[in-house]
Amino acid sequence: MNTAATTWRNQSLRGSIEWMSDPKSLESIADDWRVLERSVEQRTHLSTYDFMTTWYRHYAGEYGGAPLIGLARRGARLVGVAPLTVGHGTVGRIPLTRIEFAPSDAPAGEFLVGDEEGDIVAALVDDLIAHASFDIISLDGFAPGCRQLTAIQETAARHGCATECVDHAYAYADLQEGYQAYRARLTGQFRRKLNQKARRIAEAGGAAVDMHLFSVADDPERCVARIVAISEASYKLGGARLADHHRAFLKEIVDRLSASRTLCLPILSIGGTDAAFILGMVERGVFYDISLAYAETFEKLSPGSFLMQHTLEVLASCGIRRVVSHGAHEYKRHWATEFVPQKRIFVFRPGLRTAAARFIRFSVAALCQRFGAGR
Repeated sequence: MNTAATTWRNQSLRGSIEWMSDPKSLESIADDWRVLERSVEQRTHLSTYDFMTTWYRHYAGEYGGAPLIGLARRGARLVGVAPLTVGHGTVGRIPLTRIEFAPSDAPAGEFLVGDEEGDIVAALVDDLIAHASFDIISLDGFAPGCRQLTAIQETAARHGCATECVDHAYAYADLQEGYQAYRARLTGQFRRKLNQKARRIAEAGGAAVDMHLFSVADDPERCVARIVAISEASYKLGGARLADHHRAFLKEIVDRLSASRTLCLPILSIGGTDAAFILGMVERGVFYDISLAYAETFEKLSPGSFLMQHTLEVLASCGIRRVVSHGAHEYKRHWATEFVPQKRIFVFRPGLRTAAARFIRFSVAALCQRFGAGR
């Protein structure tokens, strides 16, 4: 893709768009990016400079796809960022070149633009379709019927690209009225299970939570070493060594969030042994989770559920009013106030392979679901 700046016009608004493919180049726009993110109300941590530059540094490439970061400017002012990756995957079992939001390992992502700036999203997508090499663009995290989603659909149509949308969601916990009010809304069965797990944890030696809120008070390296050890003891790794790029990401993100006083990192130990952690970011009254794990040996004690409730209680006591967790996983229904609906949009470049992939992924799948439900 040509990374030179291109100009765009939309409803008499003029600006320029350029694309970066080297994460190291992001340092040159750090101040502009941070100014923009402070002005955007409707965003999450997934478009902040500290999170995204850390992710690109450690995951872009073979693991996370090639970086592609779009920058929209009006004059010298940065007005939009499109944090994307380019990789290879399959749709309907057909191999395709795919553009998606970074982080590519998360079921979410977002443009960093002003809350009502659908024209900037349209300009970024228009330039992307016109100049990038891809088969499909897959973007997550749009509220149903929002201006950004409409802008993508209309822009794709102008280029002759077909679009499809699927339902998605994220977990949300409402702490507006405090922890006790939140807990009262949980099902009676779940509250009883929480009490049972707390008793069993007490019998196993008792719980202790080191709550690193806003910054790491003690040795940051020791703190990261603890969460690495928990990750290695989780069911995902089963004792295998955590890869170097994961270790490096954890270290840098903890350092960055601690320095900006947006860190939330509770670590649970049971009977003196580390059992679980939750790594997240807190800003503007909202907690966003980034990573979590528990040691498999403690599975029957549900250390993750115990730690989540403790974390929610502490967050509420500190004035945090909302908790956002991307990924509509079933286990989150136990603590979430609701699953907030979102849309994922697929943009298909015209062609036989993409048409076949679209047909298999959407038309055939819908028929199978329909006839399967009728049995």
